[in-house]
Amino acid sequence: MPSAESTLDERVQGSVVRPGDQHYDEYRRVFNGMIDRRPRLILRCAAPSDVTVGIAYAREQNLPLSVRAGGHGVTGDAVLDDAVCLDLRPMNAITVDPERRRAFVQAGANWGEFDAAAQKFGLAVTGGRIRGTGVAGLTLGSGSGWLERKAGLTCDSLLSVEIVTADGELRTASQEENPELFWGVRGGGGNFGVVTRFEFQLHPVGPQVLGGLVMYPPFRVNELVQHFRDFMATAPDEVGAGLAFISAPDEPFVPEFARGKPVVGAVLAYFGPVEEGEEVLRPMREFGPPVNDMVAPIAYTDLQGLLEPGNREGLQNYWKAEFLAELPDEAIDQIVRFTQSVPSRFTQTILMPLGGALSRVDNDAMAFGQREAPFNLHVLSMWEDPADSDRQISWTREFHRAIEPYSTGGAYLNFIGKEGGNRIRSAFGPEKYERLVALKRRYDPENIFAGNQNIPPHGEDAVAQEPERPDAEGHFAPLAVLEMLNGMWVARALQVAAQLGIADLLGDEPRTLAELAERSGCHPGALGRLLSALSTVGVFARVGADTFQQTPMSAALAADHPRSVGAVARLFGSDWQWRVWSDLEYSIRQGEPALEHALGTDLLEFLDTSSPESGRLFDEAMTGLSRLLNRTILNAYDFSGAGRIADVSGGHSTLLLDILAAHPEPTGVLFDRPAVAGKYRDALREAGLSGRLDVVECDYRASLPEQVDTAVLNRVLHDWDDASASSILQACRRALRPGGRIVVVEQLMTGDKRAAFLDLQMMVLRGGRERSPEELEDLFKRSGFRLTETIATSSPMRLLIGHPLDD
Repeated sequence: MPSAESTLDERVQGSVVRPGDQHYDEYRRVFNGMIDRRPRLILRCAAPSDVTVGIAYAREQNLPLSVRAGGHGVTGDAVLDDAVCLDLRPMNAITVDPERRRAFVQAGANWGEFDAAAQKFGLAVTGGRIRGTGVAGLTLGSGSGWLERKAGLTCDSLLSVEIVTADGELRTASQEENPELFWGVRGGGGNFGVVTRFEFQLHPVGPQVLGGLVMYPPFRVNELVQHFRDFMATAPDEVGAGLAFISAPDEPFVPEFARGKPVVGAVLAYFGPVEEGEEVLRPMREFGPPVNDMVAPIAYTDLQGLLEPGNREGLQNYWKAEFLAELPDEAIDQIVRFTQSVPSRFTQTILMPLGGALSRVDNDAMAFGQREAPFNLHVLSMWEDPADSDRQISWTREFHRAIEPYSTGGAYLNFIGKEGGNRIRSAFGPEKYERLVALKRRYDPENIFAGNQNIPPHGEDAVAQEPERPDAEGHFAPLAVLEMLNGMWVARALQVAAQLGIADLLGDEPRTLAELAERSGCHPGALGRLLSALSTVGVFARVGADTFQQTPMSAALAADHPRSVGAVARLFGSDWQWRVWSDLEYSIRQGEPALEHALGTDLLEFLDTSSPESGRLFDEAMTGLSRLLNRTILNAYDFSGAGRIADVSGGHSTLLLDILAAHPEPTGVLFDRPAVAGKYRDALREAGLSGRLDVVECDYRASLPEQVDTAVLNRVLHDWDDASASSILQACRRALRPGGRIVVVEQLMTGDKRAAFLDLQMMVLRGGRERSPEELEDLFKRSGFRLTETIATSSPMRLLIGHPLDD
């Protein structure tokens, strides 16, 4: 009987290319020279039916699946090792309807082909800044280009798609047909299927526009960026622009002294009348003065190719990008510092102003959001020699770390490499991410389409974060170590600002230093130095010689912020915390908690008896932290059928309160030590849940005094060593009714620095520890539970669901 692979050629209209075939190496090569992967076979698709066959074949053979359109993405996910690669490039037909201003584009087309077809009729849609970029990948990731301030992102002009989903069905998705799927493909990437055709709304553009490159000398760079920032703040939507930090090419139009040196070029375009554009762009064209001004009437298709000479295919590529929440002078200082010491003449950094039409689309209209950011910074590190990779990557990461404080925390997934599931979640935010996970479960429950910035069907972190490898030759490593050591200064300054209540004093209005100093009882000069230092990391902002205002980061320190971390900052700045951490060496040498050595008592005794004031601050901080995390837990898990819920060692029990407030059916009981239960009993009674919530004193390490349906351990196990943690789990198991379950909330040790340093905190405070997934599973087994499910949340917390082994 012939094998499935031997008949594959007969079942497709296109062709199947295997290792050793004539064009195999050509077809597997992608833009990023760092990628050298060998698929099991490459299916050159000629029709959507070929896509269906390819998906079915990959599933039958249990092989990974990748989808290639342009192959320009830095991750190289278009090709995977030992996988089925669906190569869509033979499907590149483009049909333009000039009367309705519509374009129907097959998924294998690139932007050069699309622009050329649409420009025959003076039409365009926002497209890639490199013409070889595939239409499909750019559009599904949202789509950025010079035209975005005038016409919105590429996905904003998308009217419908034809898509083959994991079940092999060819579906249409639009506002009218499969609207939820249409919502997801606009920004959610290739997670839900293989799009084979796009329908776009076109816009009148060109064929001639005013545009080109203005090159500036390698001095007054800070002033230039500030001028560009201020120019774009009032620029009309018709202005498309970007600052390109590059090394000047060895070309006749570049003065000899500047060739090969870092320079800044402004790409300027005006999508309106040329005469009008001459006046609008004049402030940028006259600044400097420039080394060379090449702005002139130009074909739109040529404008689209301006950056191509510096983006040579086959170079080593490593990219980082951030949406910037603001562009203060301090952020400009960092951009200039790094771009003027760039380690490769091929590397480019592009500062792209946003706003305009793209910012006026409702953030909830589609999966992609991030529309409020004023700028995007894209660092494209490129170099020739693979042996130089560590040095180039170290520089890029340092640059990224320096600019992170000014970011929104979101991400443009088309512009970054493999940065982990948390980064993908941050690109969408918790609500959108959960909606995308639900969509993934519906259309791709087995995660067939995983060769992308992946959204797993159960929200798990399937995409590991890239390893932070040190520079083998030591380049930049000393500076990186010093930067980490400086973290002590930053943390202490932040804690003092929280203790002084500066964020609460500021409120929503800028205030003078004199006013802040008087109200906080501080020396004006010294307070100014503190706030100036914190403004360099995005906490507070200087808006004048002696005036400061709130930033999103400093606002989170205020007591009235809905997710305030001010109490956490004050707690971490407490004298006793510093005393304990100064004794870290004792814990490392002895394997015992540093707190008992430093303070002469254990943590619970210290907070309950020795220092009640510290106990009150600890409670406030933990309550605030819980409020921050509870919503992510409730979004990730359905407690509606949880029955009688026991919050074991829940303390202030905000999670149980939030569960009961969200679901009218369950009832709850807090089990905790007498000192804790007594402290919180009255407050919990006042929560408006009379008859549904009880508080019971007990030693939860020995037994629980009543039977329940669900036991919740919210960040409890990490307080204890393995023996004590197992005793708590066993007590929960004995208290569960038949069919009951346990829900454990913990941060897992998976290589993430937050969990690793929290592990040190637990060691010095209590002798507890953070645990790996394997260690927790083993702890469950030894305590009589089987771990049945691990659920990611949009915070660092994971939910581990367990059931008794004998159930």
